[in-house]
Amino acid sequence: MNPLFTQRRRVLRAAAIGPLSRMATFVAPLSLTLATQPASAAETSAESAAGNAASTAGKPADKTSWPTRPVRVIVPFAPAGTVDMLARYVGNQMQKQTGQAFVIENRPGAGGNVGTEQAVQAPADGYTLLVSGLPTHIFNPFLYARLPFDPMRDLTHIAMLASAPNLLIVNPALDIKTVGELVERARAQPGKISFSSAGNGTSGHLAGELLRGQAGVAVQHVPYKGQSDAISAVVRGDVAFAFVTIPGTLALVNDGRLRAIAVTSKTRSKLVPDVPTVAQAGYPDFEVLAWYSMAAPARTTPQVIDTLAATMTRILGTDESRDWLAAQGLEPNVLTKDAFLAYMRAETAKWGPIIRASGAVAN
Repeated sequence: MNPLFTQRRRVLRAAAIGPLSRMATFVAPLSLTLATQPASAAETSAESAAGNAASTAGKPADKTSWPTRPVRVIVPFAPAGTVDMLARYVGNQMQKQTGQAFVIENRPGAGGNVGTEQAVQAPADGYTLLVSGLPTHIFNPFLYARLPFDPMRDLTHIAMLASAPNLLIVNPALDIKTVGELVERARAQPGKISFSSAGNGTSGHLAGELLRGQAGVAVQHVPYKGQSDAISAVVRGDVAFAFVTIPGTLALVNDGRLRAIAVTSKTRSKLVPDVPTVAQAGYPDFEVLAWYSMAAPARTTPQVIDTLAATMTRILGTDESRDWLAAQGLEPNVLTKDAFLAYMRAETAKWGPIIRASGAVAN
C-alpha cells in the first residue's frame, strides 16, 4: 500500500463523492412539513436578525427573529450527491441553531438550471435558499446557449461553504511520476496523449483544458458518462491521465492501479498532504476547486443575508464540521459577501475564455 495515503484512508474510506460526483453516503432528509402562514414584519427586523447572528453560539435563536417558520432549501441536483449531502448537513446545523426546519427540496435537471431557476423566481423573503456552486453559477452561463436567469444578477450570494481540489492521476505503466514528466511526454507526442473526464464542461474536463493552455501541450479530451468510467479508462490505459475527485480514487492509488501526481489546489490538500500541487510543478496560476455555496433570491432582506453569512461562518468553523467535511472529501472554505463576490467574478473571468476555447457545450 502506498504510505502517502495510509493516514487519510480511514477518514475517506466511506466517502465516494466529490465535486461533481453523485456517489455518496446517504444522509437522512429533514422533515418535509412546511408551514403556510405568511411572514410578519418582525421576521425581517434588522435588530432581531443582528441579535440572532451574534448570540446563537450553540443555542436556539430567539424565535421572534428570522426564521419564524421552516425555510425551503433548493438543491438543483439529485439526492445523495455532494451538493445534496452538504445542504442536508448545513440544514441540520441551522435547525439546531434556530429551532426551525430547513427543508431540502431536490430539483434536478439541465445541469442544475431547473432548480436554480426555481430559486430565482421564489419570493425574496428569506424563506427560500439555494445550495449549489461552481457548475451552475460559473460554468453553465458559458455551456448553455440561453439561460432564463443570470446567476450574478438574479441571486444574492451569501457564502462559499466548502471546496475540494481534484487529483491528477496517471496510468502507472506510463512511468510518469510528476507533472513535469507528463508535460514532457505530451510535448514529445503532440496530439497522442489523451485524458478522460466525466463529461464535457465538468471540472475534470476544464482542468485538463487549463493544463493544456498553461503548459502549451496538445492533449486530447475523451469525455465519458461519469467519473467511474473516466477513472476506469485511466486504469485500463485507454487514456493517459485524468483530473478526478480524491475520495473516489484513493483505493485505486493505494492498490497501485493508479498513480497520483498532483492536486489542483494552490496549497497541498489536507486530504493527501504528501501529494504536491500543480502550482509547485511550475504552474503557479493553476488552480481548480469545485466549490459549493449558498444563495438566495435577489433583493432578499440584507439582515437575513447577514444572519446567514455569520451563521455559516460559525457552523463551518467547528471541529465537528471540519471532521464531517473531511469525511466527504471537502475542506472548509468559507467566504462571505464582498469577498465571495470578488472570488466569483474572478472565476467567471478565468473560466469563460477556457470554456469558449474548448468548444464545450452542454449535452
